[in-house]
Amino acid sequence: MAQLTLKELLPVLCQLNHTSQGIWTSSSNARCSAFSLKDLQHWTGTEPYSSSKYASDLLSLALNTHLNMKGLYSSVICPGFAMTNLTYGILPSFPTLLWNLLMPILWLIRICTNTFTLTPCNGAEALFWLFMQKPKSLDPWTKYHSLTSGLGNNYTQPRKMDIDGDMSEALYDKLLELEDKVRRKLKEEKKGI
Repeated sequence: MAQLTLKELLPVLCQLNHTSQGIWTSSSNARCSAFSLKDLQHWTGTEPYSSSKYASDLLSLALNTHLNMKGLYSSVICPGFAMTNLTYGILPSFPTLLWNLLMPILWLIRICTNTFTLTPCNGAEALFWLFMQKPKSLDPWTKYHSLTSGLGNNYTQPRKMDIDGDMSEALYDKLLELEDKVRRKLKEEKKGI
């Protein structure tokens, strides 16, 4: 769906002497092991969140490969670990009381390691940082993580994504095939009306 929407916007995004930037929200939880080209909608998998975020990473790389020459650049951000209703839904289903007891421990880990954000408001750090960069200067193989130091300072940390370039191309091709099928079906339905 995202690629279809993006394709409809290409005339606006890809203009002569104009650079555009697409930014995808991903996660540090994106994993190749959760993703399958044979099961794009993840009907048989057990980790739909990890699969969809890995697909976003792959698609971003493929879009850079195919659209940089037209002036469209794609980047991936990770807003950080935020305790929200979504987080409670994907983490092990401990009782709320147990999560409340674990939060101080997670806070201490954050202070000691500077590895993740525990508040939703800080997740925009990487997004803001990316907007301030020249899209051509960004590495398409990198995910930009919003982090908060133990002292509460927000910062962005680039990290190489563990993605497969061949799988990125295969996903792009598969999405083009799906797009073609959807457009043909819509055309047939329109004729039948």
